[in-house]
Amino acid sequence: MDEVILKGLRFEGRHGVSDAERAAPQPFEVDLILGLDLRPAGITDSLDKTVDYSLAYQEVRHAVEEESFKLLEALAERIAERVLRLNRVIRADIVVKKLRPPIVGDYEYFAVRLKRERAEHRAYIALGTNLGNREGNLTAACRRLEELPSSRVVKFSSRYHTLPWGMREQPEFLNQVAAIDTRLSARELFQELMEIERDMGRRRVEKWGPRIIDLDLLLYGDQQIDEPDLTVPHPGLTKRAFVLTPLLEIAPDLKLPDGRYLREILANLS
Repeated sequence: MDEVILKGLRFEGRHGVSDAERAAPQPFEVDLILGLDLRPAGITDSLDKTVDYSLAYQEVRHAVEEESFKLLEALAERIAERVLRLNRVIRADIVVKKLRPPIVGDYEYFAVRLKRERAEHRAYIALGTNLGNREGNLTAACRRLEELPSSRVVKFSSRYHTLPWGMREQPEFLNQVAAIDTRLSARELFQELMEIERDMGRRRVEKWGPRIIDLDLLLYGDQQIDEPDLTVPHPGLTKRAFVLTPLLEIAPDLKLPDGRYLREILANLS
């Protein structure tokens, strides 16, 4: 895995077991190694394809200067928690040094080091197309899914010919579902899917209209997300047999986060 290194970050904080250590600021130093896939940033020269170093610095600064812990271990965990939320950061290697602890002796510093990484989540993605070379469109989209950073495709379903849904007067669709294991957040994965759509020429002209490619994030682990532009589970999942059929082909025992089996929902739709 590629790395971004921030070394020798110096702050003053109130961390320690004794009241005196937490009453007056003391010097701390942090070394931070962030693991992520830097290939997309190297190819595109785009900041949104990597972690913003200044944001990483600010997250460490906040933990050291604005919060207070008895143990270096707790401070290091807090830093890990904060930096692992940053864009595309999958792994964090953190060294927290207390430069002047209240211990008599001859030494350079006391420190703790920890390594943490994001959990992996199973996500399911629906693919659909009804313009141009439909087989070719799905093949190209599947190839892009196989290239997603910090992710791996587990399985693709068969491809299904389905009648249009929502707006009837348009060509027949070809649909498929992919299962992937990913360390991208749901938001990061959603943004990747939107980028694939844009790169393949998707234009959102009319709701339920024809499209060269459509990529929907159906499920992301057992998470439930309700944001203005991102809802998981996908709001149409339980209403669309053309999505449930390929989904259940590759995950027949799949349940929603609320415990309902998707096979029972599909049976009721049928």
